Amino acid sequence: MKNKNLVVLALSLSFSAAYAQQTEEQVLNSAPINVDGYLAEERPVTDGELEQIRSELNKQKSGTQLNKEKAKDLGKLTNQTEKLLESQDEYIDQKIESTRAIKDFNEKYEEGQKKLKCIMEESDSAECEPYKNKYEKNRAKNEEVQELNIQQAAPAVTSSSSLSNGSRSFETIKLLPYGGATTFNGEVEQLETELSAGLRLESNITSRFSMGVGFNYNQLKTNDFANNFGYMSSPTYMNAFGQGREIQYRSMGLDIYGKFFVTSSERFRPYIGAGLGYNRANMKYNDNNSVFDPGLSYSYGSEDYNTSFVSGSLMLGSEIMVTKGFGLNIEGGYSTGLGNSLSSRSAKNGGTSPDQTRLRDLGQEIINADALSIFAGAVVTF
Repeated sequence: MKNKNLVVLALSLSFSAAYAQQTEEQVLNSAPINVDGYLAEERPVTDGELEQIRSELNKQKSGTQLNKEKAKDLGKLTNQTEKLLESQDEYIDQKIESTRAIKDFNEKYEEGQKKLKCIMEESDSAECEPYKNKYEKNRAKNEEVQELNIQQAAPAVTSSSSLSNGSRSFETIKLLPYGGATTFNGEVEQLETELSAGLRLESNITSRFSMGVGFNYNQLKTNDFANNFGYMSSPTYMNAFGQGREIQYRSMGLDIYGKFFVTSSERFRPYIGAGLGYNRANMKYNDNNSVFDPGLSYSYGSEDYNTSFVSGSLMLGSEIMVTKGFGLNIEGGYSTGLGNSLSSRSAKNGGTSPDQTRLRDLGQEIINADALSIFAGAVVTF
């Protein structure tokens, strides 16, 4: 019984081994399957010779690419080498120059030390003779020059000072533009300008005195409320102009003046001054339409008054220099007419045109008024 069981077991193992071998051959010889269950594409046909050819082809491609990279880097290396050579040449030149400079300095320093030693120790050696002789000669020459300067010191200083002042007297030319306001205080009227401005050209005579010429302009307006004239209440006048007919005054003048500077400072320069001027003034009504009043036999409109006069002025101010060529100028002034007008002209007869008389009287009032001014401006030097 036992032998029978062994035979059956041996047959079973033989059968199992044969089945397993058959199954393995089927699996190996079957078509490959992808992970998702589909059949894979067939493998390309190849052999050892083809693989060798392909390997050689890839090797040559890699070699070609490598040669290109090497050529590119070799070009960069060539450029860098040229730059290195240039910098090396520059370094060599600088090194040579610095070495020469150090050598020259050392030689001069050693010579100076030798000279100092010879003079200080009063050595009688042959190599010290040239240094001692040159030193003694220079010392004697310097003593002669100093003695000569001492003897001529007083006249030399006086001459230098006079030449300096003489040459600088007319060196400074100044241009002074200015603007501000002027108030005319007459016996009856008190008027203030809308604009007062001018321009001066000035030159130094000495370091503390200067003279110049100037141009000035004044403009003002006022309303004529002179109700003491009976004609102003006439219907004809009131209908034509109303009350307070506007008067326009303008004047232009040329003056010559002198200024004395209180201090000799170059930055803050207070001064006082005086001047004479020739002026031309004009007055007229702005509403100048011609109207005839038959009741009073007066004609109105077209009135005009021109006059010329001489004026005197005083000034007090200061120049404040910001830089050597530019500064500021602040000034207060007083002026008035000197006597009556030099000449005058009226456009109409005052007997038949009472407003013409009003213009003339107001003109004389302004000319002889005390005019007070305040100005601010600039100083430009040349």
